[in-house]
Amino acid sequence: MVVLLVRFGELALKSRFVRRQLRDRLVANIQDLFASEGVECITEADEARVYVHVDDVAKARTILGRVFGVVSISPATEAHADLDSLRKVVLSEAFRALSPGQSFALRPRRVGTHPFTSQDLGRELGEEIRAAHPAVRVNLTHPDVEIHVEVRHNRAFVFREIWAGPGGLPLGSQGRALAVVRDEAGMVAAWMGMKRGCRIAVASSDGERFVEPLRKWDVRLKVLGLPADGNLGEIVRIARAEAVFLGTRWETFDPKNRTPFDVPIFEPVIGLGEEEIGRIAARIRSP
Repeated sequence: MVVLLVRFGELALKSRFVRRQLRDRLVANIQDLFASEGVECITEADEARVYVHVDDVAKARTILGRVFGVVSISPATEAHADLDSLRKVVLSEAFRALSPGQSFALRPRRVGTHPFTSQDLGRELGEEIRAAHPAVRVNLTHPDVEIHVEVRHNRAFVFREIWAGPGGLPLGSQGRALAVVRDEAGMVAAWMGMKRGCRIAVASSDGERFVEPLRKWDVRLKVLGLPADGNLGEIVRIARAEAVFLGTRWETFDPKNRTPFDVPIFEPVIGLGEEEIGRIAARIRSP
């Protein structure tokens, strides 16, 4: 199996207790999405990383790209946290990645107590690459190839690629909300609520057209029908929603013609243009 390093962002700003809760929620969400796709994975975590062991890296990349709270992902080769082990793995990575005449940069990072510094790693491993590949050169500013070495306590990881995740907070970590989805803007508003960690229930009158894309992001998505009279008060109660997300556009905003609620109302797309709404909608619908 290949190990994927999963980085989470805003979680690091919280207290240790809250960070652990959010991290555990993130791991549970990862497991849910993998299970829904029928893809096997093994997960483990420490204070700053989630490690996802998979056989199918391409499918795993797609799935992790739909897990809120994930900032970035890297497919890595694991090694022991000593120079001899790292030397073998780094040279193997350099052999696969570098061609004669290309430049490279080694990006070391270290967490924990070790008999070497990050600078030691960069210098010694860089010299090993130069000795094994004399036709390549070092360029720390604009290299053709970057090789990252991340040492975390007694484990080490070597990787070259960093794939972006959706960011945000883990789904379900910030309470329940109701999203009214009548059109593309409503779908985007619901997605933006999910990205802030809310467990969204969708109220929709348009069948699955704008709802189905959201199911890829939340396998537990709850869908409720919109009442014929447009009164959402009962739906808010049924969903036990603590907030409502609306896909209000600036062009259609009318404060005199809005339904009062006993919970906060969020209209996250009101400042977005059609092009940006369309761009986010395409992201939601992407595989």
